[in-house]
Amino acid sequence: MENKYLKKPWIRLYETLALPETFEPYPETSYTEFHLDEPASKYPDSLALVQFDYEMTYRELKEHVDRLATALADLGIKKGDVVATVLQTSIQFAIADMAIPKIGAIHLLGSVIDSVDGLIDKFTRTECRMVICCHTNVKDRDVIEKVKEAANSTGVEKIIITHTKDYSSNPPEHKDEEEVIWFTDLIKKYPPKPPNVDIDPKRDIAVLSFTGGATGTPKGVMLSHYNSIAHTTSFFGSLLPSSIADLFEGIVRVLMPLPQFHMYGHGMTILMLRHGYALLLVTDPRDMNEFIRLAREYHPLFTVGAPAQYMKLAEKVEDLGLIALSGSMPLAPTTHMHFEENTGSIMVEGYGLAEFSPVTHAPSMVSVFVPLFGNEDNAGEAFHLFNNFLKTIGVSSLIKRILNMVGPDEIGLLSNKIIMFISKNTLVTPSGREKEIMGSIGVPCVDADIKIIDVVTEDEIPMEKVVKKRLTGEMCIKAPWRMVGYWPDVGSGTDEEGYVHTGDVVTIDGWGRTYIIDRVKEMVNVSGYKVYPREIDDLLCNYPGVEEIATIGYPDPGRPGSDLLKVFIVPTQDYKGRMKKEDIMDYLRSRTPPYAVPKDIEFRDEFPKTSTNKILKKRLREEEVKKMSSYYTHYSYYSIDKERRK
Repeated sequence: MENKYLKKPWIRLYETLALPETFEPYPETSYTEFHLDEPASKYPDSLALVQFDYEMTYRELKEHVDRLATALADLGIKKGDVVATVLQTSIQFAIADMAIPKIGAIHLLGSVIDSVDGLIDKFTRTECRMVICCHTNVKDRDVIEKVKEAANSTGVEKIIITHTKDYSSNPPEHKDEEEVIWFTDLIKKYPPKPPNVDIDPKRDIAVLSFTGGATGTPKGVMLSHYNSIAHTTSFFGSLLPSSIADLFEGIVRVLMPLPQFHMYGHGMTILMLRHGYALLLVTDPRDMNEFIRLAREYHPLFTVGAPAQYMKLAEKVEDLGLIALSGSMPLAPTTHMHFEENTGSIMVEGYGLAEFSPVTHAPSMVSVFVPLFGNEDNAGEAFHLFNNFLKTIGVSSLIKRILNMVGPDEIGLLSNKIIMFISKNTLVTPSGREKEIMGSIGVPCVDADIKIIDVVTEDEIPMEKVVKKRLTGEMCIKAPWRMVGYWPDVGSGTDEEGYVHTGDVVTIDGWGRTYIIDRVKEMVNVSGYKVYPREIDDLLCNYPGVEEIATIGYPDPGRPGSDLLKVFIVPTQDYKGRMKKEDIMDYLRSRTPPYAVPKDIEFRDEFPKTSTNKILKKRLREEEVKKMSSYYTHYSYYSIDKERRK
């Protein structure tokens, strides 16, 4: 193995896929120019966004963005001001996301499920001047009422409001609302003539996103114009050679069921817009019927989503024939396999952090086609042959013309059939030889730099040792699209070398594919032995009747410094009341060391979760600590009372 492969084993997959080792220098332009203005000039009449029964072209999208940008400037928003959105996934979000940075302002991503206190915290800390929000009911309270209450307690000066169905064939009538301006009124009133603003791409902030706060106080991640552009360039460029990817610009359709206020959904939105793709928007991430309707009507090639969404889809529909990217939380092998088998799709997993816009690891398309060609080398040879063929003078332009003549509907329909054929006839499930991509989050994107540190000593582990001995350690990352810092401190959130410590324990194989073992904070110390709860989760996710699972560790009051393990299970509907703790214990005893067998198992109807559907293990841990505290307090009082009676 060459020295460069020892230090960066993922370069082997880059070369196999005909990818460059770097994309530097990255474009130094503005966020909106790169993600919308340039593609709109190339594909003005291509479909950009679909919402309900409403379709918008790139020409129309750019015009609406320019009109809103003009309005914001006239309403007093200046360069460096913070403008928040509290919107569902929608055309309105896409318009606002491009309009706010266009005039040099900072787009603060707010969530429709944020509490009033959460909104007050964000608005206060960022000195937010204006909010664009939707008129919709979430958890029995209208979003506008929460925003008004938060605005009255902060420095917010103006509220712009919209109904999500304002962009539909039958928009609702607007009732008079105090203290608000209607979004669509601004679009009608103002011309598409925004002011020219000088942007320093590396210094000026385009997007401000707060971390989930599941493990502490939410932090504001500052992303510059340059960060977002570098992320879009590297992530997309790490999937396929540009010669192949360029063929489908302005043609491909993509399903978007993710919340755009979450960095995963936001990053995928701007990525697709950059390449002239049509985004099919599912305004409610739980609405799988709308997902299926859009898939049947528009024949998308690609979708992005979270594991919980894919679990529901696998139960509702067959024969989708999609390439599906999963992110936001770990993908269980059973979910992966079940989705592919039921829907005839190909699923891949990525990885990222809000601090990186968000993607740092991308699935290699070589790995996707390994089952078709036998191994990476054969798959890579096929890619190289096709790549060289496309570079022949006149070939790419001819194929592009043919694809445009055929049209996105027929291309999508044909792609769906091809993917279903590959999925149903060539993919090897874990019951045979495991697929190479199963369980992997992919390889680092081009220009991402990775180091692995020991979770105890915090010393760096040489990459060749990690690969050869399959050692584990905390993954630390830096890349050109790493955040500027946590609000408001430029340069914060990294170590002395510029790496962000992810908190994820990983190992890496000889091709650079990365596998998450668990979170550093989740590591449990059982009588001196290290146990990673995710390993227990992975063992039990295949157990009959398990729908969701969460293993935690909490302090053992009888052994200071040691922890106890407990497993929580949400059974499937047909297994509720039928699962037995002892059977599960026996199953684990035959597959784990004695110290890794949990002390208890609890069955639940549901788990506490974050806004992005991640299981709140912290909450489960707190519940157990509280139970133990109550038990020992009661035991102590009982013992004291008993002594007194003596």
